[in-house]
Amino acid sequence: MKISSKLAQNIVQSIKEIIHHEINFMNMEGVIIASTDPVRIGQQHEGALKVLKTKRSLSVKNDDEFKGTKKGINLPLYFEEEIIAVVGITGNPEDVSKYVHILTKMTEILIKEAYLQEVSFNTKENQRIIIENLLYNTQSTDFENNSYRDIYKYDVTIPRRVVQGMFLTDHAVDTALYKYLQKMVPDPSQTIFALNRNTLTILSTLTKPALLRLNLAAIQELVKNSFGLDLVFGVGSVCTTSAASRKSFSEAQKSLMWAKNLLKVPIQFYEDLDLGILLLPELSGSAPLFESKILGRLSEKEKGDFMVLLKSYEKHNGSITRCANELFIHKNTLQYRLNSLHEKTGFNPRELHDYTILKLAFLIYEIGLRNR
Repeated sequence: MKISSKLAQNIVQSIKEIIHHEINFMNMEGVIIASTDPVRIGQQHEGALKVLKTKRSLSVKNDDEFKGTKKGINLPLYFEEEIIAVVGITGNPEDVSKYVHILTKMTEILIKEAYLQEVSFNTKENQRIIIENLLYNTQSTDFENNSYRDIYKYDVTIPRRVVQGMFLTDHAVDTALYKYLQKMVPDPSQTIFALNRNTLTILSTLTKPALLRLNLAAIQELVKNSFGLDLVFGVGSVCTTSAASRKSFSEAQKSLMWAKNLLKVPIQFYEDLDLGILLLPELSGSAPLFESKILGRLSEKEKGDFMVLLKSYEKHNGSITRCANELFIHKNTLQYRLNSLHEKTGFNPRELHDYTILKLAFLIYEIGLRNR
């Protein structure tokens, strides 16, 4: 982090009001960029160069012991475990040593505050950083750490749910859309979100399903009416740790896939998934083998036709009449197709055991079809 002269000057002035000694602020080149003694600004400070080299504090007992120095104590300043500058307090080292701790702590706090202000002036960027570090970062940033909590002003222990939304049509990231969303999220001081071209990620403090569902439905309505965009949401479980947040994010992504590709519902909570919880982890494992074993003798067209047939058959609880009416075919034609499915797969959809096997196989087929 590079400290500007303006920020450095604000820091030394603030510290002098408490310590009542002259304070100097040196950059990484050992140049005094701010001082409560204006005459010293711009001078080279060889003591600071030694501090930067050794990464240790330096006591100067006599004026000009090093070029550009006065007696006092010079200290390295750290930000995120890296030296970013040197701060010095002028005076007899024995007299000013009692201020060393408060000097470094105050300076580092003021730098952190300035950093937060720099990031927070653009709330959108700050929230994007939190979401990226908390949910996407493979390094698994630990937000229980006080340093992260202080820098980002984000308390991970507050109960939240991760919500992953997807726009069904491409759109440009619109400032107006972002401002609308800011007004729609609950508890804006603790609920954060990041808007991208195709996705909307929310860490919502609304943890009760009914309340969160209402809020998300209102967002969907706003986005549709004001911007003509369709939005589908998947919702993860409640989280109060960094690890649980990443788990909730994974659940939200899975729920979104299920809602968008299969259930065709606008909002899907992970805890409301049934077969989805069982099948989603298996889609890259044994599930495709299972589908191939059951449906392997069917052509792609037959798979599509029989999938539609089986869905209608399930919807109408096995009623031949209602199923035939929905498909606009004669009852005898429907019976023939059910028999054909039995003959080609070896599983009879009229029998509960065989129907369950067929349903699972077609469900896996449909997921794979939509992910191609």
